[in-house]
Amino acid sequence: MIQYPSQNPGNLERNILNRDKSFALKKVNFTDPRFRVLKLLPHRKEPLEKEWTTRNNYPFNSPEIDSWIRNGGNYGIFCPNGDCAFVDADFPEIQDALDKNLPTFWYSTGREDHRQYVFLISDPPIRNIPLTGGAYIKGQNGYAVGPGSIHPNGTIYGLQMSDRPIRTATVEELLTVLKAYLLRKPENRERPRINRDQVAWLSMGDLIDLTRFRKSGSRYQGAHPIHGSETGVNLSIDLEKNVWHCFRHDSGGSVLEWIAVKEGIIDCAEAIPGALRGERFWKVLEVAHEKYGLTKEAAAKIIKREVNK
Repeated sequence: MIQYPSQNPGNLERNILNRDKSFALKKVNFTDPRFRVLKLLPHRKEPLEKEWTTRNNYPFNSPEIDSWIRNGGNYGIFCPNGDCAFVDADFPEIQDALDKNLPTFWYSTGREDHRQYVFLISDPPIRNIPLTGGAYIKGQNGYAVGPGSIHPNGTIYGLQMSDRPIRTATVEELLTVLKAYLLRKPENRERPRINRDQVAWLSMGDLIDLTRFRKSGSRYQGAHPIHGSETGVNLSIDLEKNVWHCFRHDSGGSVLEWIAVKEGIIDCAEAIPGALRGERFWKVLEVAHEKYGLTKEAAAKIIKREVNK
């Protein structure tokens, strides 16, 4: 394993930061033409340009990307056809399972104990699949923040890297190794079943600006305000039922799930039945109480129903 000294980019001279970025980029060989690069906002994870899955993406050796990174921009890596997969493994058991059964190149992300595992997929496509413990398989229409980028907390991605090459695996091999950690079966396309009466203290209309959404009865459809939309209509809001549904990830839920996604407690694709369990459940209740007006009485009712399941 390769390890660089921990650094706070806020205290670095630009030439030192660029040197570290350049070294990280050269060490990680993403020159396979199946990998494409998109521009991310500086110190952020969000795309700079729209339509990055189809039009606004670049080869890894693009001079434009090199200039963007050297001038402080972040970047993401993806495969448009689902030819690669990134396992965002913040969960030690998942890291151990991959290291033992499908060892491949990985690099650290926002924390030194959080890792991004990289695979090429021999029988694409592979889609985005949520895992337990905050882990995540990013496939088609998903991207990973690349090494050398700067996390919002100031950490440089790739301060730790394995010295293994990027492994080519089948979808079946990857899912077999991670079977015990799947939050749902990949082929399950059913809509989430939601206990709507648990979160009636707040309307979805209070959480999302619907002025640019298309209205049809009690339903509104528009662009997802968190991860964006290629079509402009990938998010549906039903104010009567007080629920939401993301068509990109086939995910959704009630007010609690939306708050969890908005506050970064879970990813949008993880918003499925059973996603808010354990530490995540208590965290979203805490945030809902502190920032979104959830009363202690309403929280107590939610906790009672959860305990009695």
